[in-house]
Amino acid sequence: MPRKSGSGSPAEHIKLAIASIDNQIKDLTAQREQLAKIIPGIAAASARRRGRPATALVAVKSTKPKRVVSDATKRKLKAAAKARWARYRGEAD
Repeated sequence: MPRKSGSGSPAEHIKLAIASIDNQIKDLTAQREQLAKIIPGIAAASARRRGRPATALVAVKSTKPKRVVSDATKRKLKAAAKARWARYRGEAD
């Protein structure tokens, strides 16, 4: 089957598609930055998702203390989990 004149190679099509996607990413990033300026706190939350330094996270820190679980409670939780798995495996057989 003859090809249309002007149809490029597959590599050219891929390059054009990548360039188009890059432009879309740039546009969406610009829109996101504009919206983030409107609502405070979003920049810090998105920085956490992208692995940015902790300086961006200062405003989002939690004030709740870390939960401490005693050794006895850990043993009870472990025993309960084992029992759940034993029941699950028993029903599956």
